Amino acid sequence: NLTEATLAFGRAEEPAPKLERVPLATLVEDVIENERLTAEAAAGPEGDGALVSYACDVPDDMVVRADPEQLHRVLSNLVRNARQAIAATDRPGEILVQGQDTEEGWCIRVRDTGPGLPKKARDHLFQAFHGSARKGGSGLGLAIAAEIMRGHGGRLELIETDETGTCFALFLPGGLGR
Repeated sequence: NLTEATLAFGRAEEPAPKLERVPLATLVEDVIENERLTAEAAAGPEGDGALVSYACDVPDDMVVRADPEQLHRVLSNLVRNARQAIAATDRPGEILVQGQDTEEGWCIRVRDTGPGLPKKARDHLFQAFHGSARKGGSGLGLAIAAEIMRGHGGRLELIETDETGTCFALFLPGGLGR
């Protein structure tokens, strides 16, 4: 699916989301567990998996209207980017995913305690092939994530970044049980 979506993005044909009611806490826990397992498998017993802790602050009853597979991809990208940024510092860090139901819609924040984004990455953050902060990165992840959020009628924003960490927010239309 990821390969097909990447090729589709290159043709500017990201598929339209198939919207349904999604229990957000369950989806976030799955994203976190998948990232934890991926990091452990890639790093081995003495790798960077122990440097990063994860937390989910999403109400158990929070339900959003989204395409579950596409929202999973967006959150996975943000959590993976955060883990890689923290691991590159060789210092422990935390990734926190928060969910909030507001009158304007749903807000999902992904916050980390990594080193922040370099200026070069911030300048072209959501542009394909330009926004990578990591050597060897394609610069496609955030561009695709932003496109997916636009397809949902929402948006992806960089809220803050500095030497104490980075926070991205996903905004979805709806909210307060709609």
